[in-house]
Amino acid sequence: MIARRYGFALALLAVGAAGPSANHAAAQTMRAFTASRAVGRERQLRATLDFGAGTVRLAPASAGQLYRMQLRYDAERYAPVQQYEPRNGILRLGLESVGKGGMRVSSRNQLTQSADVAFSASVPLSLTANLGASEARLDLGGLTLTEFALRSGATRGTVDFSAPTRGTCRSATLSVGATEITVLHLANAACGEVRIDGGVGRASLDFSGQWRRNARVVIDLAMGSITLRIPRGTGVRLVAERFLSRIDADGLEKQGNIWTTPGFDGAARKIDVELKTAMAGVNIEWIE
Repeated sequence: MIARRYGFALALLAVGAAGPSANHAAAQTMRAFTASRAVGRERQLRATLDFGAGTVRLAPASAGQLYRMQLRYDAERYAPVQQYEPRNGILRLGLESVGKGGMRVSSRNQLTQSADVAFSASVPLSLTANLGASEARLDLGGLTLTEFALRSGATRGTVDFSAPTRGTCRSATLSVGATEITVLHLANAACGEVRIDGGVGRASLDFSGQWRRNARVVIDLAMGSITLRIPRGTGVRLVAERFLSRIDADGLEKQGNIWTTPGFDGAARKIDVELKTAMAGVNIEWIE
C-alpha cells in the first residue's frame, strides 16, 4: 500500500500592514531546488508528494526520466525533500516544515511557492499526493498508474486523465477537506474504484474518455455536493445507504433507495454509485 504521511505545514498569506521593505525581505527567502533521476531497473515506483501551500503541477516525465521535481519555496519555513530507496522503489518528494512556523504576513503577490513534478510513463506508479492549501493541476494521462490517492485540506484543483493510462489502476481516492476538485476523463483512468470522502467538499467527476472497464464510485462526504458527468447511453445505478437530500438526474427510475437507468443490466458500460452520506446532493449530467 501507499506510504501515508501527514502533518503538513500550512502557510497562510494575507495583506499586512508591513511596508515594501517587509515584502522585499520576504521575497529574499525564496529559493529554487531541482531534483531528477533516470530510469534504472525499477519494477515499480511508490511515490509520495508532500506540498503544503502554493501551486502544484504534475505531468508525465520526459523519456528516460524516472522522476523530476522543480521547486520554488519559502526557505524560512520549508525545506525540500528528495528521498529515494532504489531497492523497493519508495520515493518521497516535496517540502517539509522547518523551525520558523506561524503566519506569513505579506502581499498576495508573495504567494510564489510552486512545484513542478513529473513521473515516468513507463514505470508502474502508485502515487499519494498530500496537498494542504494548494492550487493543483495534476495530469496523470499516459502514466502506468496502479493506484492514486489525493489528500487535501483546502485545495482547489483539477485531476486530468488526458490520455488513457497504461496497466491496471486499482483505485483512485480523493480525501478532501474544504475542497473543490474537478476530475476529467475518468474513463481513461480505468480505475476499478473511485472513492471520495472527507469533510465539506464539492467535486465534479467527468467519465468521458476511452471506456475499458465498468466503474464503481463511492461517495462519503460529511457535507457537500457531487456532479457526475456521464456519457449518454451508460447504465447507471445509484444506491443511497442513508437519506439522500437531493438528486438531479433525468432518465433514472427510483425504487426505494435505488435509482437506475432503464435497461441497466444489459448496458454495455456501467457505473455503480454508492452514496454513504446523508448530506450530499448529487447531480447527474449526460454528455455526448
